[in-house]
Amino acid sequence: MGSLFGSKPSDAHVIWRSGRDDGGKKRFDFEYLELWAAHFGVDYEEWERVDHDRGEDPRKQHVCVFHWAKSGGQEVSLGGETWTMGASERPRTFIEIDEAGMVRLKGWTSETTIDVDELVLDGTTLRLRTADGGQKSLDVEKLASKPDANTT
Repeated sequence: MGSLFGSKPSDAHVIWRSGRDDGGKKRFDFEYLELWAAHFGVDYEEWERVDHDRGEDPRKQHVCVFHWAKSGGQEVSLGGETWTMGASERPRTFIEIDEAGMVRLKGWTSETTIDVDELVLDGTTLRLRTADGGQKSLDVEKLASKPDANTT
């Protein structure tokens, strides 16, 4: 997929390969990912960190957070009402893409890191083709909604 000159195969591509050498160089359109996230009400963030599953050097991460969870804090009760003070929010379900095309995906029950050659946004579905030729489809709506009340 892709042209000889490295242009996007379609407007919906976030990751793709262009050129013929060694399967082509990975290309990215993180600006489109950010616009897509804003359109569908998904939080988009960028940060730099070391993820030892993907490498030893800090890499810029492009993150779409589908659901946040509160952690920590202290519960305070007064007059029959309860508040949690000092709790912080952390990403609960998300996709995190680094500048090498490695993807960390955290769902409700699992977390995985995969090398992605192609990521296409199709409405609220993320379509991925992995470096080993596998294909995955992720439904953002499922990642955004708690599967049941017992999941945190």
